[in-house]
Amino acid sequence: MKKLVKYFIVPLTILIVIMGIIHLVGNQEQHNKETQVEKVLQIHKGKFAFCGASGAIPTGKKIIVQGRVFDEGCAICPVLEGPSIANLAMWGDKGTWGKFNVKENPQTPDGTENTVWSFFWFFDSTDVVPQFNPETKEWEWMHPKNRKFKIDFSASSTSMSNMFAMPGVIFDTTETGIILAKCYGPLNEAAVPLRKALRVRKGWTSVTAAKEGAPYPVGTPIPQMNIE
Repeated sequence: MKKLVKYFIVPLTILIVIMGIIHLVGNQEQHNKETQVEKVLQIHKGKFAFCGASGAIPTGKKIIVQGRVFDEGCAICPVLEGPSIANLAMWGDKGTWGKFNVKENPQTPDGTENTVWSFFWFFDSTDVVPQFNPETKEWEWMHPKNRKFKIDFSASSTSMSNMFAMPGVIFDTTETGIILAKCYGPLNEAAVPLRKALRVRKGWTSVTAAKEGAPYPVGTPIPQMNIE
């Protein structure tokens, strides 16, 4: 985890998430004497899709994530270049994309420049990142506003989607040079634990930078200590 510390200083909420990842992975694999966190989380350098401020639209298809079936969502995400965090344990099948495996294709989903992984990186309110502005209906560089919300499946705006280490296809570049990708991932699935897909539960707290009211905001649930 030393690599993570030297790249950024995390605020309390994100620190809780990362520490939760370590805790959950440790609990999951107590039978294994070897700590495997460093073999799963890896710093990726190059292009990646930043979906943390995006919402998702259901595709009507089913996607398999680490052996479990979920409804699939599509999030339009800006493509950035720089460091990001990859999950080498992520793999899946079906849905719009088909088979994908981060470990087998760590740079892009199909090894070409036409696709991109949606990886994680934290941006705080002092940064600017491309986001869709619902007021102007345009993609603009804006300060992200990270927020917490309680998951409630009664509305799409309080449900969530997970796009961590999911495949994306680059499809457009705006007049201002913002590159966009369509990323495909599960609805109402948790980003952690890293090696096991889990459905989120009503009442869990999720963190997102998507605007309030966005459907299925791409989120990162704060890890629960007793999930199964």
